[in-house]
Amino acid sequence: MSACIILDFAKVMKGAGMVFSACMRHELAQVEATSTALGLPTLLESLRDICIKSGKEFNAKKSLEYVVDRSNLVFEQNRIIIRELFLAPTLHRFTCCSKVDPLVNITFGLACHKHSLSEKSLKGILCTLIMEYLQRRVPSSRMGRVAGFGNLMVGLGIGAAAEMAKRTMGFPDHSSEKPSNPFITDANLERIVNTLCRMRGAALKLGQMLSIQDNSMVSPKVQKMFERVRQSADFMPTRQMYSVINEDLGPDWKSKVASFEEKPFAAASIGQVHRAVLHDGSTVAMKIQYPGISKSIDTDVSNIMLVLKRFDLLPRGMFAEEAIKVAKRELHWECDYIREAAYATHFKKLLADEEAFVVPRVIPELSSRRVYTTEYFDGLVLDDCVSLPQEVRNWIGQKILHLCLKEVFVFHTMQTDPNWSNFLYCQDTGKVSIVLLDFGASRTYPRKFVDEYLRLIKAAADGNKEAILEHSRNLGFLTGYETKAFVDAHTEAVSILGEAFASKEPFDFGRQSTTRDITALIPVMLEHRLTPPPSESYSLHRKMSGCFLLCSKLNAVVDCRSIFLQIANDYQYDQPDQPSIDCAF
Repeated sequence: MSACIILDFAKVMKGAGMVFSACMRHELAQVEATSTALGLPTLLESLRDICIKSGKEFNAKKSLEYVVDRSNLVFEQNRIIIRELFLAPTLHRFTCCSKVDPLVNITFGLACHKHSLSEKSLKGILCTLIMEYLQRRVPSSRMGRVAGFGNLMVGLGIGAAAEMAKRTMGFPDHSSEKPSNPFITDANLERIVNTLCRMRGAALKLGQMLSIQDNSMVSPKVQKMFERVRQSADFMPTRQMYSVINEDLGPDWKSKVASFEEKPFAAASIGQVHRAVLHDGSTVAMKIQYPGISKSIDTDVSNIMLVLKRFDLLPRGMFAEEAIKVAKRELHWECDYIREAAYATHFKKLLADEEAFVVPRVIPELSSRRVYTTEYFDGLVLDDCVSLPQEVRNWIGQKILHLCLKEVFVFHTMQTDPNWSNFLYCQDTGKVSIVLLDFGASRTYPRKFVDEYLRLIKAAADGNKEAILEHSRNLGFLTGYETKAFVDAHTEAVSILGEAFASKEPFDFGRQSTTRDITALIPVMLEHRLTPPPSESYSLHRKMSGCFLLCSKLNAVVDCRSIFLQIANDYQYDQPDQPSIDCAF
């Protein structure tokens, strides 16, 4: 028995050790607050002391690495091991943690001195050092990517064993959530975030897709994990980045630009974005795809879904096989930047008369299958618009919702990725506008599907449950052989979704209970569903739910019914399909 306890405890400690290395990026953002609680100098103060040291022996990157590693050790060791395993909850949970000498004194034996460096200068230095520190080469070979997911599986298994050992030994769990699944722990979710951000590509994109959902389909802990994935991505080293550009644009591509910033200002799932200046003085954004990403889509999606299903991180009844099939197809689209450029040009024409929206112009001579260059715009991502005045948030919500409905019911072509970073609230274009970015997930919808879907939404807005069932069967949501419990739950869910379009008063997204009401119906629908939804609905519902969640986050008040009726009343049914842009690919 004692040997078993020792072995289990060793697994716990090994799992904690893995967390130390995995949490570096996450803990950087919390260094100052935690340092204050521990009585330590903040990272910025430590950097200030480091910066007074001049001469050839000063190695800023090495210094930052030490500061980060030291802070990880102190914070994670005390916070995870002591708090989670041994300490009862107290108001002063850090008071018993061992205090250490100032980090810079340990590193260099320096005394603390005042200096003239400004706060802004120090933050700039810190950002530069962090950017250098977080470069991680993208695994581009098949074996390298398989090994990455294999390591994740092993790590999750160890983490689960450690959690089971902790529960068996009776150590208290002071977290607000107490999941029954031993795999859903902070340490394991941290492992998933770290792996997805390192692997990038389809795995990271899938995590970002799942982040733009509400908590009805995944647990709050898993939702929080995917939210961090959505906002995070490492970037590739400079040499690897140049290799991609040279292969696609040729070695003389730099002759087409006046300057090029080697450090990316954004890193996403498929690629990273750099600023450049053309010879005419205009600034452009160059999106450069990570190497090997397009070739690894099928295996990446299969591997990450295997992880999620193996460790029971997704609910049963989701028809995961169909979802995987759709995800693979859409991700192949997103990796084709020539296709994205064609859709961006198409949307620029469609929205030419829309003053509220701006589509950046594509720069063809600097674009290829793995490099995509457009005009550069600066603005607020919609995530950061929550503090704007109410009338501005209402305007944003109205425009985004109107565009969403117009895309499917007027253009029959939709940019289906609702990632809030794909929209910029911009006041630098001579007018207030929303800049639309990233058209890789664009697609067209068959007119027959759109006709029937509009009838379904109209039935929901009118509260006609018989019509809801009829059009749901026509679309393929129902087979006609479902249980009464499922039929009732489906009808109720569609009716709830139609509430925004049924309200004769402006709909207050900040006070709506749509998510909570549908959450109560999800278990029944997952248990009794007989057929997967139509393939068109995956991307459509992802975009529409993303727009609704955005309006909720903004607490926007929008006259949804007027917007919907304006489009529905002008709609012409039974028209032939227009040629799809995808016909050229």
